[in-house]
Amino acid sequence: MDDVNIVKSELEEKLKALSQLEGVYRTTSDPAQKKRVAKEIQKVKRVISVLEESLRIAGHSLGKMGKKDGERDYRPGLLSRIPVVKYREDSRDREIDVITSYMRFFENECLPMLSEYYIKLDYNHSLTRDTFYPRFMEIKKILEEYDYELDIFTREEYHNIAFYKDKSVLLKIKYRLMTALSEYFRDLSRFLKLLIDDMKVDGTVVLNPDEVIEISPYIEYRHFDKYFVRDVIEEIFIFCEEFLGYLRVPLSK
Repeated sequence: MDDVNIVKSELEEKLKALSQLEGVYRTTSDPAQKKRVAKEIQKVKRVISVLEESLRIAGHSLGKMGKKDGERDYRPGLLSRIPVVKYREDSRDREIDVITSYMRFFENECLPMLSEYYIKLDYNHSLTRDTFYPRFMEIKKILEEYDYELDIFTREEYHNIAFYKDKSVLLKIKYRLMTALSEYFRDLSRFLKLLIDDMKVDGTVVLNPDEVIEISPYIEYRHFDKYFVRDVIEEIFIFCEEFLGYLRVPLSK
């Protein structure tokens, strides 16, 4: 077996091990075991990163490893693990249900991680980072417009002419929402990629890449508890890329 095949074989084994460890981490209720498994997950992720980089340097696509041609060059991230729930009881648009479920996960789990409290950046990049919270809040206002029109749309006294008129309005707001989200996550993805590239060369943009995230036990949303800062950044980047892939909204450069 040549060197490349050896690396591929080892990478496949590590990916399986990572999947098993993540399963244990999600299901265990023992705090001590959770902490031990979290450390093992970080170790395995680091090995996986080294193996993947070796294959890239050798000119081999990771997409060949059990993936269809044309798929993105990274492991499955968060979207497959996010439960999709109805946006509202009267919601009949499955796509809106999916989009808002992903938005809710991002707001509850990812957005807090992007604060100075958890991720410390140099001054200039801190200023850029601080723009993403208010921008997301602005996008949520589009959902408020959608709610307003949906309330009209579902009134009992609705007649046929108004039905077709306001259905068109709903579709327009939905497209605005998807466009705004695409622009937002495109910009956030580029920003996080900059941080990731800086950490790979031991740069000075991220000041605490090897610090472990400690989330207060009183906080409900704990997906990134016990993660290293560098792994938080990388996983949110994957989320951005996958969400962009789902939205598929063409954007002007």
